[in-house]
Amino acid sequence: MDINQLRAFITVAHTKNLTQAAEKLFLSQPAVSAQIKAIENDVGTPLFKRVSNGMCLTRAGEVLLPEAEALMQHKHKLEMFVRTLSEDYVQNAQLGLIHPIDPHKVTELTRLVMHQHPNVQLHIQYGMSGEILTRILAKKLHGGFFLGSINQRSLQSIFLENIAYSLICPKQDAPRLLAGLPKSLNNFTWVEMSPVSGSHKNLQQFWHRHKLAPKKQIICDYPQTIIDLVAAGTGLAMVPKHKAETAVAQNRAIAVIDEFEQLLPLNFIYLDEFEQDPALMLMREGVERLWGI
Repeated sequence: MDINQLRAFITVAHTKNLTQAAEKLFLSQPAVSAQIKAIENDVGTPLFKRVSNGMCLTRAGEVLLPEAEALMQHKHKLEMFVRTLSEDYVQNAQLGLIHPIDPHKVTELTRLVMHQHPNVQLHIQYGMSGEILTRILAKKLHGGFFLGSINQRSLQSIFLENIAYSLICPKQDAPRLLAGLPKSLNNFTWVEMSPVSGSHKNLQQFWHRHKLAPKKQIICDYPQTIIDLVAAGTGLAMVPKHKAETAVAQNRAIAVIDEFEQLLPLNFIYLDEFEQDPALMLMREGVERLWGI
């Protein structure tokens, strides 16, 4: 068996689907099937069995998976070590950030990382939770932040804190809205983020919990613009509480509906394969110090 076959085996085990595994590996489905067949021939027993919703590991596959993952982790560690042998080597650290994090914490995390390793080249990428997750799975980021619960094989997740989200409305509409809660929430346009965001699923659950079916939504993925739209009388939105409080302190024309405050878990996530990567370890140490873990 070779590295490519092991990578295909691990990817199919994680996705439980040949088509999705092929997409992640940038291969055709027959090519992935051939790699799985080859490794099964080497092992001498099936590693997967087909089920109604895809593929699942056999007992042999379950035993092999952690060993294959450990080998890939060691391969990654060796590759990182080899790079350090170059005379012009520069340590790169790729960090994924999401908008709900307090900007002061971003600044402090950067200071901690640079103080610990002054020569590191830190690349901070912003995105929504789903985008950060995709980049981590594609190995384009060493680690990043994710809003919401996540339980995915091959990923490590460190819970950091619960971030409070507040329901805001145009200030002039607050009396009318408060008089008929929760049904009155149906009578407004909602400004929400796209499904790739961490807050989208929470908002859908909020609507379901309160038996709401808003007739009109506006999709906006820039948090400050969401607050601007609400202040302009466009509709309602769920935004991070600290951003709502800042807007109120700035005398923006919004009101906070305290009855509907939500808590969403913030996590720091990274691939198992990067566990011993120097860049990941540097960022993780800064995150754990900053959040007191």
